[in-house]
Amino acid sequence: MIFDAIFDDMFDEIFGHLDESRACGDSRALLMPVQLDLKPNRRKYAMLKLLIGPLSLKWLAFCALWVVVFCNRAFFGHLLASYPLAEGHVYFLGAVAVLLFGLVLAELCILALVISARLAAIVLLLASSLLSFFTDQYGTVFDSVMVQNLFETQAAEAMNLMSLGLFLQALIFGLLPALGIALLPLSKTSLRAHLQPALGIGIGVGLALAAIAPATATFSSFFREHKALHYFTTPIYSVYGVAGYLKGVLSVDGDRVIMPSSSYAYIPTNDHAYDLVVLIVGETARADHFSLNGYARNTNPKLGRRPDVISFSQMTSCGTSTAVSVPCMFSYDKKSEFDQDSIFESMNVLDTLAKAGVDVLWRDNNSSSKHVADRVRYENYRDRALNTICDVECRDEGMLVGLQSWLTEAPNDKLIVLHQMGSHGPDYFHRYPAGFEQFQPACQTSELGDCSLDEITNAYDNSLLYTDHFIDKAIQLLEQNQGQYEVSLIYVSDHGESLGEQGLYLHGLPDLIAPEAQTHVPLLVWGGISSDIDLGATRKFKDLPFSHDDLPNVLLALFEVETDAFLDLPEPMIMIKPH
Repeated sequence: MIFDAIFDDMFDEIFGHLDESRACGDSRALLMPVQLDLKPNRRKYAMLKLLIGPLSLKWLAFCALWVVVFCNRAFFGHLLASYPLAEGHVYFLGAVAVLLFGLVLAELCILALVISARLAAIVLLLASSLLSFFTDQYGTVFDSVMVQNLFETQAAEAMNLMSLGLFLQALIFGLLPALGIALLPLSKTSLRAHLQPALGIGIGVGLALAAIAPATATFSSFFREHKALHYFTTPIYSVYGVAGYLKGVLSVDGDRVIMPSSSYAYIPTNDHAYDLVVLIVGETARADHFSLNGYARNTNPKLGRRPDVISFSQMTSCGTSTAVSVPCMFSYDKKSEFDQDSIFESMNVLDTLAKAGVDVLWRDNNSSSKHVADRVRYENYRDRALNTICDVECRDEGMLVGLQSWLTEAPNDKLIVLHQMGSHGPDYFHRYPAGFEQFQPACQTSELGDCSLDEITNAYDNSLLYTDHFIDKAIQLLEQNQGQYEVSLIYVSDHGESLGEQGLYLHGLPDLIAPEAQTHVPLLVWGGISSDIDLGATRKFKDLPFSHDDLPNVLLALFEVETDAFLDLPEPMIMIKPH
């Protein structure tokens, strides 16, 4: 629509001028340059300038250099840690800088061939300033999984990431230079001007090769021994992440047939008692911050008073983000085999349970089920119309409201999945009501750089106190139903969290460089008097290594489902009482 309006005005002026000339009998006017009066259309002209305006190679090079110098602090910080200046690595460090400059210039010029060079430069500056803030502040790596997280982040969650630091970074290193590029005078459009990006690609690639050539041995070791460093190159690795995400999205066929996970699934007819299992999928909880696992602070005051709660101390997550871990833990593919496309191709353990006749209900106070619950009953408890316990945000315990009537009115084998908001950062102080702020002073901002490590830890541990309270309330609900159901509860977090150790924050790092804090998660098992779980026998396994891979087998065993979908795993995580 913008193009149509602009070009209609331009053509009106051009052909109007020619028509008037013809009317006057002046054939020379056909050969005279047409003078366009664009003043009445300044806004349209400004938009046209951005959309089709060329940019000289020197300004493209300036933008690439700006990004290398001001938006790659995390990369050069890690690089200097591996190759200190004091050890005589000056030449190599300079060569790496030239290599990065050449690659960024080539990447920018490739984009400039797709859209206008001016617009490409503005996009590069704005995007790089934003990306570098999260990489610098939190150690965030923008691979395909993190890009997926960005696209799936809800507006309220995104607002929690807004901060003064982000605004200043975007203003100083993104918006101001981008504005300068936008205000540059529009040079004469010519074939030479539009060939500038192609020339820039050649120069960028040439510089990259020239940087590597004199030190091929050193670069060979660099690429082999320090693979993780390229994760922090802005925007090089981010573009790779976007490409990986888009490839996955575009490969999903809307008409794709979902393959069954089993050829049969049923509950034996001689099982006359109904099973009721509550599965709590936690968010961002670390195993080493649970007092049940030996943490010095009492972060589990209520669960610690329950002798029938078993804490598994060596549980490992499938991934370091919700987008990976949640679909993976319900999948029949082990972590080593898991592919995110499989969630669109194969049924998961919830589908098997539903096929066997179990009523499956998923209540979500997080972002979504990540397609795990696409074929079972799903309720969004971030919606204040459903969740009756909301203040600054809707609370996890709101997911328990109304469950009792459903259990009483429609008895059957039932699995209730409760997906927590849990300890999702960086605004940990929002994850719990004020009454749970026991550890003080607690960080009261999402800008973690403004808080000490102790303040961050205090806020995070307070969120675990609320999780302890929530799990205890879920157990109370189950205890009320022991006469009607065989009741059990499982709690497992999707992934862990970095709280400033080694300068890392939040989660989502690739497995290659993810610290244990992001993958070592808590797993709790509780069984009521009527539960099928043999707590005494199960307790013997609590210090053995387990992972999210074990969850499907646990759920199938609890409901005594006969199926060929069981995974072949070394050890059972829970023991079932003999019947």
